[in-house]
Amino acid sequence: MKNVIALLVVVSLLSCKKAEGVASMSSSPPPRPVEARIVAARLEQDAGPGASDLGVAAGVMAAQAPAATVAPVAPKMPRMIVRTAEMRIIVADTTKTVDAVTKSVEAMGGFVSGSNIWREGELLRATLKLRVPANKLTSTLVAIRGLASRVDNETIASEDVSQEFVDLESQVRNLEATEAELRELLIVARQNSRRAAEVLEVHAHLTMVRGQIEQAKGRMRYLSQVTDLSSISLEMVPDAIAKPVVEPGWQPLVIAKDAMRALVGAMQSIATVGIWFVIYVLPILGMLMLLIVALWKIARRSRQAQHTEGA
Repeated sequence: MKNVIALLVVVSLLSCKKAEGVASMSSSPPPRPVEARIVAARLEQDAGPGASDLGVAAGVMAAQAPAATVAPVAPKMPRMIVRTAEMRIIVADTTKTVDAVTKSVEAMGGFVSGSNIWREGELLRATLKLRVPANKLTSTLVAIRGLASRVDNETIASEDVSQEFVDLESQVRNLEATEAELRELLIVARQNSRRAAEVLEVHAHLTMVRGQIEQAKGRMRYLSQVTDLSSISLEMVPDAIAKPVVEPGWQPLVIAKDAMRALVGAMQSIATVGIWFVIYVLPILGMLMLLIVALWKIARRSRQAQHTEGA
């Protein structure tokens, strides 16, 4: 276990030296190879004679490490802006507008990432998720406004992720330097260590560093994608004439449509009553009439019989 600690200490010293040489932002001087050799020698002395090979190997790696140099100033990178938009438009024909918006977005080099079209009574509504190139966002919004009867709501938001992307790049460089040193030490540990636990411990640290690198690179890829393609959330609502609820003001077409709907409803109610009468009430009335007639005939025959006996 002490052998592994010696290896990890040397890795930490070398990684700090490389990180400070690349970033050149720390005021403290980078660790020197001599210091690394002294640490390795002390740990070798504490660990005993069994760690001599690992201590020598770590000292040689520290001695062969290049001296820290001040990196040149990196060129100024372009700003990375994530732009999103939300729109709610009033349309005359939902189906035609959905087709027109889809063609317009595809002509801009974008695509429809999601859609939802549903019917509320006689009304057809829709929501679309659009992805377009960032430099075509403004022209796409102009095209959508031209397809609408009117724009009910429009919101555009921007988020600067440049600093986060730069921080991730620095993090990846430092982690890759640590990974390289751990791979070298893993080779030395496999060649000289007599205990499998020490090799497995170095391998566990290497796996953890590799996972951090993949996570940071995945975040960088995501930021690149969301900055290259802007997203638009579009909602389409039928215009006021097609709405079932009458808005304030006198609208003859809406009133006429309401009257027709009321007439159809009344006729449906009358037809419903007629169907119930024919299928349910009329059979019951027929059976009652038959029962009454039968009772009447029985009573009549009884009177006739009594009259005959009296005569």
